[in-house]
Amino acid sequence: MKFSIIILNYNVKHFVAACLQTVQKAVAGKDAEIIVADNASTDGSRDYLESRFKQVKFLWFDQNYGFAKAYNKAVKQAQGEYLLILNPDTLVSENLLDELEKFAELHPGFGIIGGKMIDGTGRFLPESKRGVPFPITAFSRLTGLYKILQFKPFNTYYASHLKENQSGKVAVLTGAFMFMHKATYEKAGGFDERYFMYGEDIDLSYTVSKSGKTNFYLPSAKIIHFKGESSRKDQQYFNNFFESTFEFYHKHFRCFPVQEFLMKQFFKLWFKLRKNRQFEHPPADYKSVVFAGSEKEFQKLQKLFPAIVHSPDIPAEITTESLLIVDTSAFPFSQIIQSMESNPAHYRFYFPGLNLLIGSDDRNHTGHVQLIS
Repeated sequence: MKFSIIILNYNVKHFVAACLQTVQKAVAGKDAEIIVADNASTDGSRDYLESRFKQVKFLWFDQNYGFAKAYNKAVKQAQGEYLLILNPDTLVSENLLDELEKFAELHPGFGIIGGKMIDGTGRFLPESKRGVPFPITAFSRLTGLYKILQFKPFNTYYASHLKENQSGKVAVLTGAFMFMHKATYEKAGGFDERYFMYGEDIDLSYTVSKSGKTNFYLPSAKIIHFKGESSRKDQQYFNNFFESTFEFYHKHFRCFPVQEFLMKQFFKLWFKLRKNRQFEHPPADYKSVVFAGSEKEFQKLQKLFPAIVHSPDIPAEITTESLLIVDTSAFPFSQIIQSMESNPAHYRFYFPGLNLLIGSDDRNHTGHVQLIS
């Protein structure tokens, strides 16, 4: 088998369903399998997903293993030569595997390939490409110094040597979107299970890089990543992030006691300030609602949005005060993503087969889910 696409779910069944709809189009006609591993979800994911996706292989765990261990278990079941690891809150273009495979064949010694991620409004996510988070680099990122001090080592957290649409070598890629040979994953030992959540992608990227292989950022391989949905930014989030950061430093770098003490005090203060932020979806007040898609589906949505306007095509321009609902059965996601990149705005993605409307207006907030009756 050529490809194994692996998605991890934990209580986000609607986002997983939307993701699967797009992944199924990406694997059409290819020698591929789709695996969804579930970390003991309690939101009815099993009944909801199994009844709708008969061709997907599901692994239903009886406990929450976290990110690293769950993926390691799933990879053991994978039959593909290549692994594509995806977050559940992602939507992919139909040509994604073509772009990744073509690049992989041109760079046979590659380690991990990551692609260009945009958020639910069409804006580029800089974590698509990253550098190694050395202590000074991480400090610069957390304090915002990297925006002012545009030179090394302060500006390397987001791999600033590459532009948004420039492919090239990078040190670190995100676990939301990783493509590699299964053999590479196994040789590196998979995700280090000492990380329950967060940091395991940095660790794997760095481990693969140290083995002599090269990691790449490939902007022609594009996905939408809602963020904020597959992990809620609560107290547990900050605890996990804190622990993972120092696990990485202890494993790969020498930390002097005084240095580590000062770093921990700074991180504790920063997390204390951050955890008080609100991450729920803010109420929206759109001046207009536009639906791009078929007349049939437009009529269904008129019940929910009485003032909605119909457009058979995706508008070339839309104001930031408007909401654009895109019929995903009417347009390829490659076109949808291209439109979003050229015109960042408020978007919702309508999946007629699922009677589902999803989206996100802010990369830091939980996403929007609406069922269409």
